[in-house]
Amino acid sequence: MSASHYVDVARSFQARGDVPAWLQAFREEGLSQFQARGLPTSKDEEWKYTPVATLSSHPFQPVRDVSAGEDVAQAVARLALPGPRLVFVDGRFVPALSVLTGLPRGVVLKPLSQALREDGALLQETLGQFSRPSAHAFTSLNAALLEEGALLTLAPRALSEVPVQLLFLARGGDGPVLASPRIVVVAGEGSEATLVETYAGLGTGATFTNAVTEVSLGDNASLRHFKLQAEGDTALHLGGLYSRQGRDSRFQSHAFSFGGALARNEVHAAFAGEGGECVLNGLFVGRGTQHLDNRTDLDHAVPHCSSRELYKGVLDDRSRGTFHGKILVREDAQKTDASQTSRNLLLSEGAQVDARPQLEIFADDVKCAHGTAVGRLDDNALFYLRSRGISKVDAERMLTQAFASELVRAVPEGPVRARVEALLAEKLPGSAEVMG
Repeated sequence: MSASHYVDVARSFQARGDVPAWLQAFREEGLSQFQARGLPTSKDEEWKYTPVATLSSHPFQPVRDVSAGEDVAQAVARLALPGPRLVFVDGRFVPALSVLTGLPRGVVLKPLSQALREDGALLQETLGQFSRPSAHAFTSLNAALLEEGALLTLAPRALSEVPVQLLFLARGGDGPVLASPRIVVVAGEGSEATLVETYAGLGTGATFTNAVTEVSLGDNASLRHFKLQAEGDTALHLGGLYSRQGRDSRFQSHAFSFGGALARNEVHAAFAGEGGECVLNGLFVGRGTQHLDNRTDLDHAVPHCSSRELYKGVLDDRSRGTFHGKILVREDAQKTDASQTSRNLLLSEGAQVDARPQLEIFADDVKCAHGTAVGRLDDNALFYLRSRGISKVDAERMLTQAFASELVRAVPEGPVRARVEALLAEKLPGSAEVMG
C-alpha cells in the first residue's frame, strides 16, 4: 500500500465523531505532516537498513470494536503481571480484563480515550511536545489516528512500588489491522514509578502496531520503563519512546525485542535539567527471517548529566538486526559522562547485524566513550562444554544465555524479570526442541 492508503484511512477516521477542536487540530497536523513526508524508502538514510517495503505489504486499517473472547482471557492470564494494568486488543481498550485497583495515592492510570475527555488541558500541554509529528513519518501517522492508549500521571512525591502494566495484544480481524497506541507519562517532582509495556500476538492475522510513548520527568523524579515486545511471526511493529528529564531526574529504559517479522524500536531521550541520569538498555533476539531494528538518540543538552547505554543482539538463521545509536553532547553540556556500547552475537552464517554507535561532542570538558563488537560463540568454550558431556545444542544455548544475561540481570528480581527470562528461553538455540 502507498502513503495514499493511510491518508485515506486517516481522513475517514477523522471524519467520524465529535471531538474537541484542539484534538482535531492535533490530528490534522499529524495528517498534514504525514502527507508531506510520505512513507520512508531505503533511500532515506535513517531507513536504509529497514525493509520499508514490508510496511506497505497490506492495507492495514484500525478497527472500531473488538470482542474479548476466551483466547484473549487466556492470554491475559498468562501475560499479566501482579498489580494495576490496562489491556488492549488490536488497539482497543478492554475494560473487563483491566485492573485499576491498587494504585497508590497520587498515581492515576486511565485509558487515553477517557483522558481525552477528562484531562484535555494536561494533554494539550503534553502531546507532541517531545514526539513532534514533523520529526517522523510514523509519529505523524500515530498523531493523525490518535484515539487510544494510556495516560499515567504521578503527583509530586507519589511513589508506585508495584509495576504498572500496559498489555497490548495483536490479534488481527477480518482484514489487516493497524493499532496506533499513544502512551503519555507525566511524573511530578520527586515521584517514582515502574511502567511495563508488553506487546504480544494472538493468532496469525496480519497486524501493524505503530506505538508512541512520551515521558515527562519532573525534577528529581524517577521512572523505570520496560518494553517487552514479542508479537507474532507475521506482525509488524514500530515503536518510538520520547523522554524529557528534569533536574536530578533518573530514567531507565530496558527494551527487549523478540517478536515480529519486522520490529523497529526507537528511543529518543533528552536532558532538560542538570544532574540527570539516563540508562538505555536493549536486547534483541532474532531467528528465521526476522528483522529487528534498534535506534537511540540521546541529547546531552545541559551540564553535569550522565548516561549509560548497552545494546546486545543475538541473531540466528537468516535474521538481521541493526543498532544505530547517537549521543549528542552540546556545547554547553560540560561535565557530561556518557558511554555507549553495542555487542552482537551471530549464531549462523546467514545472520547479519549492522552496528553503528556514534558520538557528536561539542563540549571540551567531558568523559565519553563508545564501542561495538560482533562475534560468534567461542570455539574453546564450546569445546570445553562438549568435553564434559553437554550436547552441542545445550552448549550453544548455555553460552547464548550467558551472553544475554547481563541485560536480564539489569531487571530487578520479580515478575518482570521472570517474564523476560521466559521470553528469552523461547528464543534460545534449541528452544523448539526444548519446548516440544
